Amino acid sequence: MIRAGATQIDLRVEVAGVRFKNPVLPAASELVFDKASAQRIAEAGVGGMVTKTFTTSPEFRIRLRPYQFPLARFDTAYRKSGSFYSLASPHVEEMDVVMEKNVPEIAHVCKKNRIPLIVSFYEKPNEISVWKRVAKGFERAGADMLELNFSSPSMRGELERSLTSSFKIVASVAKSVNIPFGVKISPMMEPLIDAVKGWTEREISFITAHNAPSGIYVDVEAEVPFGAPVIGGYLIGRPFLPVSLARVVQILKSVDLPVFGVGGIFGWGDALQYLLCGCSLVQVGTAAYAEGVGVFKKINQGIVSWMERKRYRSLSDFRGNVLQKIIPSAELKKKEMAPFSLPPGTPYAPVINRKKCTLCQTCCRSCFYQVFHLERREKIISVEKDRCWSCGFCVGICPEEAIHLMDKKTGKYIWKGRGLAQPFMVSQT
Repeated sequence: MIRAGATQIDLRVEVAGVRFKNPVLPAASELVFDKASAQRIAEAGVGGMVTKTFTTSPEFRIRLRPYQFPLARFDTAYRKSGSFYSLASPHVEEMDVVMEKNVPEIAHVCKKNRIPLIVSFYEKPNEISVWKRVAKGFERAGADMLELNFSSPSMRGELERSLTSSFKIVASVAKSVNIPFGVKISPMMEPLIDAVKGWTEREISFITAHNAPSGIYVDVEAEVPFGAPVIGGYLIGRPFLPVSLARVVQILKSVDLPVFGVGGIFGWGDALQYLLCGCSLVQVGTAAYAEGVGVFKKINQGIVSWMERKRYRSLSDFRGNVLQKIIPSAELKKKEMAPFSLPPGTPYAPVINRKKCTLCQTCCRSCFYQVFHLERREKIISVEKDRCWSCGFCVGICPEEAIHLMDKKTGKYIWKGRGLAQPFMVSQT
């Protein structure tokens, strides 16, 4: 429990009988791989611990050096997003060392700090007996939960060919351990819903969605692949959030199963998007690389402040509030009042707040339909409403928030760039 002003805020989360101090966890990465790293992350205020992915096979543990390549120097957009190209493989130490030393020491740190431990691992898809043996070994070593990393490149290839191997792995692990376990998936995993339903039927306790996709970058001045001449992992950073969140929504709409949201979480508002859509927990990775481990406390503090402002006392008071408001696009299209209209018969047009407008001409440059024009003599931006397609792009692109979209018939504003556009509010009733 956290006291925020006069209000008691409860950030605790329980998943499959395992209780977490708060919903913010580190994503499986170099953040946690031994005792010292675990202690550092525990002190950062996480609600639970997730280890680096471990594996038995030596060929999967080969670590190329160097292996982390931030894209910040190429463009400010990459710098702001925290994007980087990575060749990081599973942890390099042999499984015996991990099982007998690293994980038990990490588990001790977790017990001392009263937070649960999730151990991430994967093995070769066809070696079912190894999956069973390693899973049982990590349970004995002190894991409270297991995360089967189905998002590794080797697993992805096998999964894309057939879901059968993943179903066999899940079924075998379910029989070999007495602790909850789930799977971590890639944003390229398809068929998504068939896979999710199949794993759920075979008794997984959660899904972690999503790991980073693959990527490569070219240094055009040097005319070479940037960093290394291979396709590696592409940690997109904050722009990854809408992609991951959309798939999280699909999962939560299809099965009644806890989902741990991952992807693009840099601030408390990002974490809340996942929670409002129904995620039980969130995992943070790229932001910790870009901004340091202090990001965990900042996110938790932001969530507490938001809850206090909204007068929520626990996460269950609002978790999933947005999920029920998301509907299939086909359903929304059925309710469109002007589905085939053309200018000048389109229903909405932009209106400019002259007091806010700085004549930057962003709207003039970005509008494909040539609705906006700079009137130099009058020193204003004029609006040719009869050319407008009612798309609303200008509302969001204006840096001064000086443009709103107005209903031509009623004169009422239908889109100001915040919340839900008024024409779509009918779908919520």
